[in-house]
Amino acid sequence: MKVLNFGSLNYDHVYQMDHFVAPKETQSSLGYARGFGGKGLNQSIALAKAGVEVYHAGKVGADGQDFIDYLRKYGVRTDYLKKADDEATGHAIIQVCKGENCIILYGGSNQSITPQEIDDVLCHFERGDVLLIQNEISSMAYLIEKAHGKGMKIAFNVAPANEKIWGYPLELIDTFIVNEVEGAFLAGGDASDISGVKKALQEKYPQKEIVLTLGGDGSSYLHGAEEISQPAYPTDVVDTTAAGDTFTGYYLAMILQGRGVKEALDIASRAASYTCQGAGAAQSIPSLSDLHL
Repeated sequence: MKVLNFGSLNYDHVYQMDHFVAPKETQSSLGYARGFGGKGLNQSIALAKAGVEVYHAGKVGADGQDFIDYLRKYGVRTDYLKKADDEATGHAIIQVCKGENCIILYGGSNQSITPQEIDDVLCHFERGDVLLIQNEISSMAYLIEKAHGKGMKIAFNVAPANEKIWGYPLELIDTFIVNEVEGAFLAGGDASDISGVKKALQEKYPQKEIVLTLGGDGSSYLHGAEEISQPAYPTDVVDTTAAGDTFTGYYLAMILQGRGVKEALDIASRAASYTCQGAGAAQSIPSLSDLHL
């Protein structure tokens, strides 16, 4: 069994702020750093640091060689990572204030992935292999259909949640991974009513596995009428960037390594809490040894 993460890669431009910039306001930042990010990259690194061999597929621009080197540094396979010499790599503008963040995303080369490029990658995978996806690249519907047709198991981190997802064949997804806002969007509910969101998700997707993260309120696994809950691990929050990606990568890694759902939720929660203690995205993701399990 092989694991393929077909996902985004972004340069993260991170600004430390004393408050988020308001309309018509110009504000000086308290600090700045550039790092490697994108939900796809973050989740591949989390999988690798959790002990899973993962292949990352996607596309960077002419300025993106550093991404290939960075992924390889952490043991991520880059056999299927393409470079487009006539495009710019995606990037994100991230404001961080009191541990919370707000993000502006530019898709760049992430949004130029073609069906042919997807075929070129998927020909190397087969029935029983695992595909992890997010909602930050192009040709998503085609990718889902082709991966399902090959018999791959598909985990979809529905982030960002937007109207595009209604054009995807969601019935082919095996596992949805969402936070409370994404879960409410997927269920058609109100994010402030978590019990209602859970019920709506169970009713709308009774055959699917659903992993719902709730920040400081922990996480839940839903499958039909079954629910398994996990409290969060409290920590001194520096930056929540990549915490959700860490959770996703670690949860899948633990499941793929044969651990039960409850243990997978627990370890993923520990890892996400650790990520919140450091600044930045991928660089703040822990290895298994950091968690002292």
